[in-house]
Amino acid sequence: MELWNGFVAVISQLLGGLAHGVGNSYGLAIIILALLVRLGLLPWTLRAAEQGWHQRRRMEALKPKLEQLAKRHADDPAAHATAMRALYREHGVGTGMGGGLLTALVQAPLGLGVYSAIRQGLGGAGAFLWIPRLARPDVWLAVLVAALSYAAIALNPAMSTQAKTLLQVLPVLVSFVVVWHAAAGLGLYWAASSGVNVLQATLLRHRLRRFAR
Repeated sequence: MELWNGFVAVISQLLGGLAHGVGNSYGLAIIILALLVRLGLLPWTLRAAEQGWHQRRRMEALKPKLEQLAKRHADDPAAHATAMRALYREHGVGTGMGGGLLTALVQAPLGLGVYSAIRQGLGGAGAFLWIPRLARPDVWLAVLVAALSYAAIALNPAMSTQAKTLLQVLPVLVSFVVVWHAAAGLGLYWAASSGVNVLQATLLRHRLRRFAR
C-alpha cells in the first residue's frame, strides 16, 4: 500500500509540475500526461497489435487442418489437444499469453496510478475549454470519448469483421457511460488516450498493407 501511495504521489507531483509549466492549466496538463504515457508505450502496443494480426491470419489458414484434427480425434480429447499443440508449434502459432495481454497488464497499473493522481488533484482544477469544472462530469466530453473509441475500433485492421461487429457497440457505450458519470479530468485523460489509439490503428493499417496484398 505504501509503495502504491508513493507511486501515485510521484504522478501527482508530475501532474502538478506540468500544470504549473502550462499556465496552471490542469486540463492541458492531464492531456500532456496522457499523451506522454500512451505515446511512450506506442511502439510496444503497436508491435503487439501487429503480432495479433499475424496470429489471426495463421489461425485462419489452419482452420481446415483443425477441422480435420477434430474429426480424427473426436473420441479422444487428450490426443486432440496434443495434436493441436503440435500443429500450432509447427506453424508458429502461440498458445500462451499474447503480447496484447502483456501490454494491457503493463498499462493497467500505470493507468490506475494516473487516474488516482488526477482524482486527488481535481479539487483545485477549474475550467478547461468548454468544460466549466474538471471535477464534474461533462456530457460532450463523454460523446467525444465515445466517438474516438468507435474510430479506434473501426480503423483497427487486427480485428476480424465479426469481432468488430461485436466490439464496436459495447466499448463505445461503456466509455460514454463511464465518462458521463466521472470527473471531466478523468474524461480528458481517456480522450487523449483514445486519440492515441486512433493513431495506433491508423499506423497499423499502413504497416499491414504490404502483408495484405
